[in-house]
Amino acid sequence: MKVWIDQSRCLNSRQCEETAPRVFSIADDSLAYVRQNGRLLDQPGGETCQADVPDEDQDAVDTAAYECPGQCIHVIEQP
Repeated sequence: MKVWIDQSRCLNSRQCEETAPRVFSIADDSLAYVRQNGRLLDQPGGETCQADVPDEDQDAVDTAAYECPGQCIHVIEQP
């Protein structure tokens, strides 16, 4: 599974960071970004910054995507 955030739709609710803190983080620009191996993928952000989701975080990421008020979290299922 991969995940990315469309920052143009982010409402800064912080729900994603609370639900899956190892995968999501709010940056200095007050927008949510994905993390991979502890590193914030914020350059440039958006679809070009897709993070691999560890198996143990997949349920939390699915929950965060479903509950996101801006519907800006995009989950990509992989075979």
